[in-house]
Amino acid sequence: MDKKAVLKSYWGFDAFRPFQEDIIDSVLAKKDTLALLPTGGGKSLCYQLPALMNQGFSLVVSPLIALMEDQVSKLKELGIKAMYFESDTKGLSLSKQLDNALYGNYKVVFVSPERLGNPSFLQQIKSAPISLIAVDEAHCISEWGHDFRPSYRKINLLREAFPQTPILALTASATVEVKKDIEIHLGLKSPSNFKASYERVNLAYKVWNTEDKFTTVLQLVNNYKGSSIIYCYSRKQTELIAEFLNQNEHKATYFHAGLLTSQKKARLKAWQEGVINHMVATTAFGMGIDKADVRTVIHTSIPDSIENYYQESGRAGRDGSASNSFLLYNQRDLLELEQKILDQIPQEKELKQVYKDLCNFFQISYGEVQYQTYSLDVREYCKHYQHTEKKLHQCLIQLEKTGVLNWYVSKAKELRIKSKSSPERAQNFTESGTTSARVIDYLMRQYAHFFIEAVRVKHQTICNALRLSKDRLQSALYQLQQENLIEYTDTANKLYLTFQVPREDQYTLGPAKKLLKKLKKQKVVKLDSIISFVREEKKCRRNFILDYFGETKRSNCHQCSSVSCKTDLDACLDFESKVIKLLKKQPHSIKELKQKLYFEPKALEALFAVLTQKQQIIKNPQHKFYWIDE
Repeated sequence: MDKKAVLKSYWGFDAFRPFQEDIIDSVLAKKDTLALLPTGGGKSLCYQLPALMNQGFSLVVSPLIALMEDQVSKLKELGIKAMYFESDTKGLSLSKQLDNALYGNYKVVFVSPERLGNPSFLQQIKSAPISLIAVDEAHCISEWGHDFRPSYRKINLLREAFPQTPILALTASATVEVKKDIEIHLGLKSPSNFKASYERVNLAYKVWNTEDKFTTVLQLVNNYKGSSIIYCYSRKQTELIAEFLNQNEHKATYFHAGLLTSQKKARLKAWQEGVINHMVATTAFGMGIDKADVRTVIHTSIPDSIENYYQESGRAGRDGSASNSFLLYNQRDLLELEQKILDQIPQEKELKQVYKDLCNFFQISYGEVQYQTYSLDVREYCKHYQHTEKKLHQCLIQLEKTGVLNWYVSKAKELRIKSKSSPERAQNFTESGTTSARVIDYLMRQYAHFFIEAVRVKHQTICNALRLSKDRLQSALYQLQQENLIEYTDTANKLYLTFQVPREDQYTLGPAKKLLKKLKKQKVVKLDSIISFVREEKKCRRNFILDYFGETKRSNCHQCSSVSCKTDLDACLDFESKVIKLLKKQPHSIKELKQKLYFEPKALEALFAVLTQKQQIIKNPQHKFYWIDE
């Protein structure tokens, strides 16, 4: 069966999308290949289809378990045998999973990059019939990429183990520097390069300066029908905006990492099937999500980089129909973004102190290195040396990137639970007899200071005491939090560290200090780029993005929010007359006008400036504008 027959037989398509066939031909010719395809460009088919035409299986390196699960599920529905390596200790052992991969006639096998750091895993998989190594989200291998992950640097171990097996590197966004890094660190040999245009002709990029983001979001979903994704900077904001939209007769839900797996699946299914129109989510949402008819993407905060903005915006209009991307910001956002990004990188003195304290904590002498794994109680360490957990993790990331040490988080997590109610209210709740009531009753009885300070307890301790499954406990805790009785977080209490080089403080930390300077420079460049994009009002916004990725476009898009593309501000039909009619009827605040009419903030500002100058409107002490009778 040839490739087009396979495409029709399994996927039901008569033709390939742009570049797909060329990429597949390169892979089938056993050439290393680098493919830059936009979000929705059909990257996964480029390794799935060759897997069916070759002996053995395609090994796909993917960054997220959720992505692997989603693709495995879809491949199974197509009748294609697929699997991924699980880390859940309740599932199959790694040895059994390896046996399945080697002898189970699978065609597509997914693996996380972290798994490649296991020498035993690499040794056993060397005998596997791997026909292709595919690296998804390949930009993660570059320090200049927007999501650099040290674990991606381990992928080159596959090149050493399978020198004759072609590698396919895939990403949706990569600058010239990132593209070079991908080729170097994956060891690609004279790779075939395929690069689709970054231009999205059906997508309008619009940037609005607004103080009232909630009402502006409502304006947008009122005006633009169909499915939307609304990105927020925090879990709490996703919940608040979803609640606000539901109160205003829209079908919305929220999605973030704090939800149970069952909740995530149910909400995603409802959104994909159109039962829910609006998904309010943190920025991790969307990777690998296959929904082509998203009409609108709204950012309520400024993304960290042009790459992130491009990828997240690109989840709108994947079916080719006209769609919109809105970025809502105000001046405070610009200041907070700079602080937020720079705060992600530890100071050199912090790195030096954390390394020194770790060595002292484990009693590692100068010149000594012991290739053994140390267990670190995070809370005890941070309390003893007065470090925050956030700074500790930031420093460990930098130390791992430069090979000073390896570390991983314990699977056994600890709950941190804080009461948010009075003892009387909690006692009344226990009378309901539900699982949630049993949990809070247990906490009240076992921890004398439960209503005064946060308590820390292991999941298994509560599960054993109340004879609950972990899923039932998580569901109960979630219910208690929704009832505003408690606030809780899952934290990993232990880390495991292995030092890789002798302790020679200044010499050992040299590469890490050098990397810190490089990363800080990189962050500043990306920060300047996204802030320039937000502030730039004259240049076509689509062309700004294309320039960033090294692509030149002469004509403007004539649909974005720049003055070079649109001379008229966005507003509903007969906007001016409708505003005047409303003001003549009764005083209105800007918020009230936004709830009734569609307009970008500048349109109302311009109209109010004219009306104020003509002395036709005035603002009262309640910040409402009213019409002055002639």
